[in-house]
Amino acid sequence: MKRDQTIHEELIPLLVDRLGVRRYLEFGCHENETVGPVLRRCGTQLAIHAVDIKEPGERLSYVNYHIMRTDEFIRLYAVQYSPFDMVFVDADHAAQSAIRDIDGIWPYVADEGLVLMHDTNPATVADTAPGFCGDSWKAAMELTKQGMECVTLPYHPGLTIIRKRCAWGPK
Repeated sequence: MKRDQTIHEELIPLLVDRLGVRRYLEFGCHENETVGPVLRRCGTQLAIHAVDIKEPGERLSYVNYHIMRTDEFIRLYAVQYSPFDMVFVDADHAAQSAIRDIDGIWPYVADEGLVLMHDTNPATVADTAPGFCGDSWKAAMELTKQGMECVTLPYHPGLTIIRKRCAWGPK
């Protein structure tokens, strides 16, 4: 398995662009490692919301920052800015926190929208330390067991794509 720590920084902007995402939400924007490439690729036509408990070193123009916990954002702002076409969950790497984030934001995800969860395929036991992937992989496993349509890309640290499917077949 290839250890490619940053593949999501290339893949997510590509998906946002090619899928025609109009509203993008990121939980755990850190230092704009993913928000920045999304903005550069997709420009100002996209509504971008970034949630983190810490202020980033640089605030990018056209990104709506919310310095707060993810549960606070869901409670205070999710209904106002929804529906979200894509949500990237990369905040707390604990499985229960990731499940809470996904369960909380799910009602505000657009029909046929995507939720992407980071750090779900750690390569080694050492990678499951809280400062790295944590046990986020357990969240991906649990959501799959619950019947959500999920696929985890087979690279380290992993990216799980969850689709909010509303119907099968042509429209």
